[in-house]
Amino acid sequence: MNNEFKNTSMQQAMSLLREEQTQENMLAAAEALLNTKVMIPARWDKEPQTDENGQLNFAPDTKISLMVISSDNGMRFFPAFTEMEEVKKFYKDNQVTCLILSLDQYLPFLTSAKDTMTGIVIDPKGINMPFKTDFLEGIRKANKQRLDQNTIHKGQKIHLKNVGKEAQNLEAALISTGFHEPAIRAIYLKERVDDPMHPEKSHWFIVVDSDRLDTGIFNRIGQTCRPAANGKDMEFMFADQKLGHDIASTSTAIYTRP
Repeated sequence: MNNEFKNTSMQQAMSLLREEQTQENMLAAAEALLNTKVMIPARWDKEPQTDENGQLNFAPDTKISLMVISSDNGMRFFPAFTEMEEVKKFYKDNQVTCLILSLDQYLPFLTSAKDTMTGIVIDPKGINMPFKTDFLEGIRKANKQRLDQNTIHKGQKIHLKNVGKEAQNLEAALISTGFHEPAIRAIYLKERVDDPMHPEKSHWFIVVDSDRLDTGIFNRIGQTCRPAANGKDMEFMFADQKLGHDIASTSTAIYTRP
């Protein structure tokens, strides 16, 4: 089954990222890491059973270890491959057995060895694209976060300010998302100060002018833009609400539909 495995989505995303490290290409790479699988060489102490579909079934007490490679500067990675040809490029005539794993499956190996492991490297004899454990943990956390409802009460004071240079990556990510969401007419970005006495405590306030009032849009924006949010939370509002309308009518959109 490993011989038939080929992750073309990952290959395309990594190729674009290697060619140009734009925010859009980084988001595409993150999506590939989140939603597809890779081949990782591994060893185990008990032979698994193979079912009729060629899947390996391990006993619960099996000890599995992923194979490690080191870079020239001593950083240690789990090698992750997009197809068997890439495995053969690296290991040549050496026989290795690979597991086909998702991010959720291999990330615990990285997390438990964070003191000694740097991350993974995709196709080390091909595209040779490394990703650090912190980055992988960040995109997984962003993907798992759910959208919470935050009610703004009548008369409640909202403290907003224009964004600074630290929002450049988020702006780029929001613009990219706007292009991929046909219903979005415009996006406005502000920074909401949680407590005026402590202006350093803030989060992003994003107003979306959309043809459809579908909160799924907020979820998708949150998932794709979280890596560019600099660790801050994101709050969303449609432009049809009074506050959203006021912001849209007095601010310049960072994205408008072509």
